[in-house]
Amino acid sequence: MLISHKHKFVIINIEKTGTKSLRKSLKKLGIIDVIGEPLPISSQIKFRHHSNMNEVVEGFKEEGWNINRYFKFSVVRNPWDRYFSFFTYYKTNLKYYQETKEPLDDNQQRQKKYILNLFGKKTDRKILIAIIEKFSQQREYLTNSNGDVVMDKIGQLENISNDFDEFCESVGIIQTPKLPYENKSDNQSLIKKELYTEELIDVVAEKEKWVIDKFGYDFNLHKT
Repeated sequence: MLISHKHKFVIINIEKTGTKSLRKSLKKLGIIDVIGEPLPISSQIKFRHHSNMNEVVEGFKEEGWNINRYFKFSVVRNPWDRYFSFFTYYKTNLKYYQETKEPLDDNQQRQKKYILNLFGKKTDRKILIAIIEKFSQQREYLTNSNGDVVMDKIGQLENISNDFDEFCESVGIIQTPKLPYENKSDNQSLIKKELYTEELIDVVAEKEKWVIDKFGYDFNLHKT
């Protein structure tokens, strides 16, 4: 989650939608006033790294800021690719945590515990199922307390360069920074197809119906 008072915008960071690249690019401009805090979450933290829109609205109220004056932007992603991205991310980190001799901070210790428990003796497919069950659908990040989507612009990871350019123009960023994001290879898509059964494809389709209907995603579209 990013807030700029100068340019009057809020960016909602949905996990695994490439928003890390937005954060890196915008921080270099020196226009970001608030960056959401990572875990652990305390009662004193108003804005988390992956705060949803409803949480941001409440944080704005506490600070006395008018959320209606701020341009609200977020990025979504093909949901089948998004859940698969969680899987590959955790699998990569599993190897790191199993091999590293470096001291770990509190967040890393917490993630290590979660990842080791997630993988355990489970098959890759069961791990993917656990991930699909754990993480929120993308729509939940973008709604207010009434359940209404209240974003001014929603970009797509698959079209992030153009959508980011349009966002920058909308909030008055004259020189659009270049995003460091790069698409992964098609080899990942082959692994994705091996993990997803027809039943799992349907589970994601039902859970993420809103983003699929709104942006025309399907399992084979926008490969990882």
